[in-house]
Amino acid sequence: MTMYKKLLKVFFKENFDLKKMLGKNKKMSVGKAILIAFLLIYMIGAFVGTFGYIFFNLGDIFNQMGAIDLLLVYAFMYSTILTMMFVIFRANGYIFNYKDYELLEPLPIKPRTVLAAKLTVMLIFIYLSTFVFLAPIMFSYFYHGGFNVFSFIIFLIGFITIPLIPTIVFSFFSLLISQISSRFRKNNLINIVLLFVLFLGIMYLSFSFNSLSSVNPFLNQQDFMDSISKYYPPVKWFTEAVATKSILDLFLLLVFNIGLFAGFIYFIQGLVRKTNQRGLTKLTRKNNKKAVSKQRSIVTSIAVKEAKKFVNIPIYALNVGMGVVMLFVLAIASLFFKEDIGLFISEIGGLGFEIEAMVLIVIGFCMSMVYSTAISLSLEGKNFWILKSLPIKPQTVMHGKMLFNILLALPVALVAIVLLSYSMEITLLKTVLMMLFAISLSLLTTCFGSLINLFVPKFDWRNPTQIVKQSAGALLGMFGSWFFLIANGFLYYFITKSMSFEIAVLLVSTFNLLLAISAFMLVNKMAESLFIKFEVY
Repeated sequence: MTMYKKLLKVFFKENFDLKKMLGKNKKMSVGKAILIAFLLIYMIGAFVGTFGYIFFNLGDIFNQMGAIDLLLVYAFMYSTILTMMFVIFRANGYIFNYKDYELLEPLPIKPRTVLAAKLTVMLIFIYLSTFVFLAPIMFSYFYHGGFNVFSFIIFLIGFITIPLIPTIVFSFFSLLISQISSRFRKNNLINIVLLFVLFLGIMYLSFSFNSLSSVNPFLNQQDFMDSISKYYPPVKWFTEAVATKSILDLFLLLVFNIGLFAGFIYFIQGLVRKTNQRGLTKLTRKNNKKAVSKQRSIVTSIAVKEAKKFVNIPIYALNVGMGVVMLFVLAIASLFFKEDIGLFISEIGGLGFEIEAMVLIVIGFCMSMVYSTAISLSLEGKNFWILKSLPIKPQTVMHGKMLFNILLALPVALVAIVLLSYSMEITLLKTVLMMLFAISLSLLTTCFGSLINLFVPKFDWRNPTQIVKQSAGALLGMFGSWFFLIANGFLYYFITKSMSFEIAVLLVSTFNLLLAISAFMLVNKMAESLFIKFEVY
């Protein structure tokens, strides 16, 4: 138990330490702390103002229907789905192929102790992530249904057990995908494709049960929730335990989930050791292809280098490329499911906007998920000194990284606008203006992301996951882009009160372009200073 606590402390610090998130540049630590605090407040406010309101409204609807307990099914299923997403992307790196296995294996530590510590850290991250989404549902349930201390305690106990079963199932999915991809030469690319396919499959399964017919978009998922609860007993045990304060149902929930999870830990110990040992083996292949010399501009060469890094780091591609894939799939689907996609887009916001505005919201949201410039410089890690020593201007390096971010998202966004405009029968003029908006947003978020990475660089990492998911750059990159989307939405709303859609989009795009130009100038100014002063330890 003592060794378990020590390992847990080390792993927890490695994954959640604020100093590691901010990096080791102490000169801006106060400014960074203030920025992170502002970010957290903004995130909480934005979430409460959107999902919180929708779930509160949903609770009111269910309460009027006399079916407030349906919110418990939503709480259970959203916790399960979020756990599935996290485990798919992270279980392989946390359990079956963790980076520090080579360091830990020779130490006099029992393998099951290491496994228990690794699983505990992963579950803590799952609990923290899912509780953020679960809190509005929990508040809505107890507000509309009446607060009871005993029910509240049962709710929290049940919440702790919910992620256990999906962790078991999707850990094996993650391992299976890793094992399949490892048999191919382009194993990283195959791994990325399989993970995207699994993720999109889960999304399709969820939406296939929806009946797009109601004002509240979450109410559309009621059929899906009801179907799952019939075939998955823990859903019924959880809802009955909280709603009726049933000790028997709580007991069944605890015994079933915890019992299976304990068996999972016991039986996978050998598999964990085997897969981690296999991960130390390096496969080499003879390459008979002749080397071909290609001449490119420096900026293009840096962009190509970024693309190769993107493909070779699955966690990077999955997190930064998810928005692009979702946008592409939605655009293609609109050609075959025109009415369903149109109704889905119209109901996403529930704000009464015309279809063109809702298309822009969807396009903007997906583009905001592409934040490579906010982390690409940090991903250089200890190789940053190579960039510093090359006879290349720092501005040129940043321009190459910005070019990759633009090419990653903008072409797909423009194609998506054309396809969605065709499906939704949007006029040519509006389509062109919507494309102008996408260009302006891409430039703005790209330049803003570069500013973030220059402001909070982090080169002292051991695992790229620390940069892609746990760094200040990643948080500021994504949520900062959402801030611009919200600003665009407010600007559009007030302009359309007295002007047409076309003028509003043109003015919003001009606003974005002016901000992008300002950010671009700051990037050029800050880049040289960072390259000269910052040292990698």
